Formats: sequence, structure tokens, C-alpha cells
Amino acid sequence: MSQLINPSIPNSQTAMTIKQFGEPDVFEQQNDFAVPTLNEGQVLIKVAYAGINPVDYKTRQGLGWGADNIRNQQFANNQPAVLGFDVAGEVVASKDSRFNIGDKVSALSFTGGCYAQYVAVAGELLAPIPDGVDLKIAGAMPCVATTAKQLLDFADINQGEHVVINAPAGGVGHLLIQMLMGLVDTLDIQLSVICSKEKYQKLASLIDCDKLAGWIDYQQYTDEQTFPDLQADVLLDLVGGQAGIKALSTLKTNGNVYVLPSIWADKLKEAGANKNLQVAGFIAKPNAQDLADMLQKVADKQLSVHIQSTYPLTEVAKAHQELEKGHSFGKIVLENN
Repeated sequence: MSQLINPSIPNSQTAMTIKQFGEPDVFEQQNDFAVPTLNEGQVLIKVAYAGINPVDYKTRQGLGWGADNIRNQQFANNQPAVLGFDVAGEVVASKDSRFNIGDKVSALSFTGGCYAQYVAVAGELLAPIPDGVDLKIAGAMPCVATTAKQLLDFADINQGEHVVINAPAGGVGHLLIQMLMGLVDTLDIQLSVICSKEKYQKLASLIDCDKLAGWIDYQQYTDEQTFPDLQADVLLDLVGGQAGIKALSTLKTNGNVYVLPSIWADKLKEAGANKNLQVAGFIAKPNAQDLADMLQKVADKQLSVHIQSTYPLTEVAKAHQELEKGHSFGKIVLENN
């Protein structure tokens, strides 16, 4: 297949790289970083926006599969790494016949590289950005939108069930709760949330909170106090850790738990053994069709994406610092300007 090339593509670019794991100050601005060359089936995107997610800072810290990949590839070959799994931008070169120069696309790519001016992505991962969705929104969506859709599909919630969700105002949560509210109407489910008063008030900009079955303000409970027994059927745990363990008290015997930080599945199963809780860890997978479906929901005004703040690409360290505070409502994105 012949490669479609835009002659204006430079040989080098600005990228935010890391040469070691650690705190946000490990990021370095490299202005002579090579622009990727394409393999068969890949597309070169000029990055407009790149979303950041908890997996990004965990990778930067040296934790999880993302860090393992870098450790075994770039670092093992004494090369710097470029983080970032979310991207939206314009196609500038293509070795995939489905995409042409000038196409506006978005992608979740677990190979990373999005904290840069240009990134090469497998064409099979690209979702065209529909009319009515701007690049900033599309750049914020890939990881959280794909995760929200796949987690809801994985949970397979049934008619009339009582569902509890924690962290409903975070990146994944603020999309997932909007989708769950749709099930309040179509499947007659009950929906309860666990979050602070501040986050609960912010949810009112996304959903009709009067339709919620309940709200637990976790800040009103000491470490020793348990949450109310809601006799709920399902817990969608987007936090894990002690917060996830504490939320188990809301469930009935034989209830189901779906935990997004999958590393906590065994701990939650152990903690919920007295109730015989069914616990399953969940890991999202890049999927162009899932992302395209979610982008279309935004285009059709069925889903709203909240962006808390936008940072220039070169200020990625500040963006990571903000995200790590854990107070975000919606998403934080990087802009390549």
C-alpha cells in the first residue's frame, strides 16, 4: 500500500519525555524528538489534544503494565519514553486506506506516545470524530469513554436492580453515571452514589439528582463507621482500596462487585467473603467502535463531557500534579499549541 504523505511534516518535534520513573518533575521537554515513521496499517496524527488519566501518572511512577512496557522497551534500550494514551487530532500521513490526510480522528492507544506533537497509531484503533464534537472533547474521551461503555456492558445490569457507584464525578464516573441514569428510565434500576458533598453538587450539572435512590457522603463517616446497608445488588467500584472495601457494606448477600482498578479484586473478594460477594476485576481494551459509539452519543447530545482544565503540552507536569490530587470533576487535557 502506498503511503499518503503530507510534505509539511517535519523530521523532528517537541515531545515530553521521561528517562526514569518518579514524580512529575521527571518530565523533560525534548524539542528534537524524532517524528515517528509509519509501519503498514498505521496512521500519523498531528496531536491537537491529549487526555490524561490515572493510568498515566501510575505509569510515570513506575507502576502497572504501562511502566512494565516502558521498562522492557524504551528504558531497556536506553531510550526516553513518551507517555499518553488518549489523542485527538488530524491525519497527516496514512498507511491505512480507511484514513486520508485531513481526517479528524480520536484514539485510545496503549502503545502511548501522545504527549507529543505527532503520534503514530494503528488505523484499527481510530474513530472518526463526528460533526458536532470538537477536538478538545474528542481528546478527553478515549480512555474514559471506552472504559465507561465497556464496564457497563461487562456489568450487564438487570431490570430493577439497585446499583451503587463510587467516584461518580471523575473521568470515567461522570460518563458512567449519565449512562446509568438512562437505565433508571429504561430498566427501572435504583441508583445510589458515594461521593463528597462538593462532587454531589457538581453532579447536578449532568444528571437529575432527584432521580437518585440515595447518596452517601463518605466524608460524614469515620474510618470505623460502616456505610448503610442498602441491600444493593451491584457495586461499580471505580476506586478500589479501602474506599472500595468500605462500600461493600451497601450490598446484599451474593451481590456483585465490578472493580475498575482490577488489582483490588482479590482484596475485595476477601473482604466480602462473609456476604459471599461475587467480585470481578475489569480492564478496558482499546476499541475503535466503542469509542465511535460514545463520540456519537456526544454528537447526539445524549452524553456530556466535562473538562475541568486544559494545560499546554509543555506543562504536563502541572497537569499530572492536579490529577493526582484526586479532586477532578471530569477530565484534564493537554493542548498542543
